[in-house]
Amino acid sequence: MKKNVRWLVLSVMFLSMAGMGVSNAASHAYVANFSDNTVSVIDTKTNTVVGSPIAVGDSPLYLTVTPKGKFVYVTNVFAPSVSVIDTKTNTVVATIPLASSLVNGVVITPNGKFAYVATDTPDGVAVIDTATNTIVTIIPLASGAGPMGLAITPDGVSVYTANNGNDTASVIDTATNTVVTTIPVGSLPEDIAVTPDGDSVYVANNGGATVSVIDTATNTVVKTVPVGSGPDGVAFPRGGDFGYVTNELDHSISVIDTDTYMVSTIILPVGSIPDGVAFTANGKFAYVTNENDPGSIWVIDTHSNTIVDTITANVRSLPSGIAISRKKEDRRGEGD
Repeated sequence: MKKNVRWLVLSVMFLSMAGMGVSNAASHAYVANFSDNTVSVIDTKTNTVVGSPIAVGDSPLYLTVTPKGKFVYVTNVFAPSVSVIDTKTNTVVATIPLASSLVNGVVITPNGKFAYVATDTPDGVAVIDTATNTIVTIIPLASGAGPMGLAITPDGVSVYTANNGNDTASVIDTATNTVVTTIPVGSLPEDIAVTPDGDSVYVANNGGATVSVIDTATNTVVKTVPVGSGPDGVAFPRGGDFGYVTNELDHSISVIDTDTYMVSTIILPVGSIPDGVAFTANGKFAYVTNENDPGSIWVIDTHSNTIVDTITANVRSLPSGIAISRKKEDRRGEGD
C-alpha cells in the first residue's frame, strides 16, 4: 500500500513539473564535421538538423559530452585545441590551446571534473580541469605512441589510450595521472571503448581487421575478434550486450556479442567510409557517421539491425566523431 501511495505521489509530481515546463528533456547528437571546421546538432526525436553548424577549430575529429549534458568538448586536430560548446545555447564558450602538433581523442571523467585529451608530438595525454578549462598536467607516453582514441572506465579509475603509432594501449591511473602499464594490441589501433560494466576494453585495430579485447582486471588481451576491413569506431549501448564496430574499408558494421566475443551480425552497407558511432540513451538506435557519403549520418534500429533513416548534417563536411546527449533545457542547480 505504501509503495502504491509513493508511486502516486511521484506520478503527480512528475505530471505537475511537466505541465509547468520545469524540465524538458531532449536528445541531441553532436557531429564533428572534419572538413569544414564545424559541429552539427541533430534532434534525435525528429532526426533533423537543429540550427546552423557551430564553428569550432581546424579539423574537428573527436568529441564527447559531459555527464550531465551541459557541454561538448571537441578536439581540433590541426588547430591544435579543444573547443567547448555550451549545449544550452549551442555556442563555443571556451577554446583551450594545446602545445602539440596534433590533438585526437577526448573523454570526460564520470564526475565531470576533468577531460583527458590525446596529443601527438609530443605524445601524451593532457588533463583539463573542466571548471576552469585549463590544463593541469600532461601525462607522457612513449615517443611515437601516437595516441588516437581514449576511453574511461565507468568508475573513473582508469583511462585507456589507443596508440596508433606503436600498436599498443596504455592504461592511466587517474588518481596519480601516471601510466601503470602498456598492452600490445593489433595493428594501427584507432578507437577504443569500455563496456558499460567496466569489465572489458575493446580496441579497433584499423590496420589488422580485428578488435582486441582487454580484461580490465588483468590488463591483458583475452580475445582477438576478426571484423571487417579497416575497423575505425567502436561503441556500446547502455546494456552492453553487444557492440558496434564501424569498418571503413568495406562500408559495414560488425556487431559483436560481448558474451561470446563473436560477430553475431554484419550490417552492410552503411554508407561510404563509416566512422563514428553513438547510441541513444535507451540503446534502441545507433547513429553512424559516413565520411565519404555527402555529410550523412545513418540511423540504425539496433533490434532489427536495419537502417531506418539517413540525415544530411552538412554536405561534403566529412562527418567523423559523434556523441549523443540527453539535454535538459532547465539546468538550474546542475553542474558538471
